[in-house]
Amino acid sequence: MKFKTLFFLFNLIILVSFAFIFLMPLPVLGWEYAMSFWGQNWPIALLFVAVLAGLDGYFVLNWRLFALLEREDWPGLRALLEARLAKKGVLSASQTRIFLNACLIGQNPARINELREAYVAKKVRYLPRVALTLGLPLVLEGKSEAIEAFFGPLAASRATGHDRPWVRWCLAFGRLLAQDTEGARPLLETGADEAKQPLLQLLSLYLLDNLSGRYPEVKERLGKERPMLQARLTPKEWAAHIDGLKERVILVLFMEKLIAEARTWLDAEPQGGSHDANSH
Repeated sequence: MKFKTLFFLFNLIILVSFAFIFLMPLPVLGWEYAMSFWGQNWPIALLFVAVLAGLDGYFVLNWRLFALLEREDWPGLRALLEARLAKKGVLSASQTRIFLNACLIGQNPARINELREAYVAKKVRYLPRVALTLGLPLVLEGKSEAIEAFFGPLAASRATGHDRPWVRWCLAFGRLLAQDTEGARPLLETGADEAKQPLLQLLSLYLLDNLSGRYPEVKERLGKERPMLQARLTPKEWAAHIDGLKERVILVLFMEKLIAEARTWLDAEPQGGSHDANSH
């Protein structure tokens, strides 16, 4: 359904519902009671008008943005948001996400790096909520020092919300690249405990396999948990789970190779060796 149609239907339904509730006393109880009812409840009507005007004002101010989103005009969206960014220096959290998606689709990670540096310098309040996407180029490029510098302070922050387990995984990945196994291990073990996210469990166990030769307790843990995860989902369920995550965790969209390797490792017979995180 078109954005314009949704906008007008929303207003129509709200106005008709309000009119029905506010005018109902007139035919049922007569003019005198209706006047009394309206006299007592006019502040509610005023508040309703103010809220509706505020909502409509928001949509009108962002009409072009929503229209471009509807058409999936990513170059147009990026141009619009670049202009707002140049004017204000910072975008809202929702606009930042849209801008980052436009940069990723346009294959322009350098612009994401610039925005990340600017947001860090400005200490943008909602930075933790968009950190996973802002730091994505660092993970894809394997910049261990930059991963540590950016994700390190965020790993323990509750402000990252639902992205927090993935932020910790990114930090662990960077530490493995830097050969910091002591720093990576607790983060990966925490990720392996995320029972509600099988993919995060899988990727955490897969990277923990790098440490199995050094830590006997890690090897023992893999021996127990790997078969359990093998039996947890069918191939069809794995595909559905991963596809669902792609809509919520943009990092997953860019990790197809690593995910495929991890699933191959999961289904293979344990060999007692390990793989190199630097190969990813």
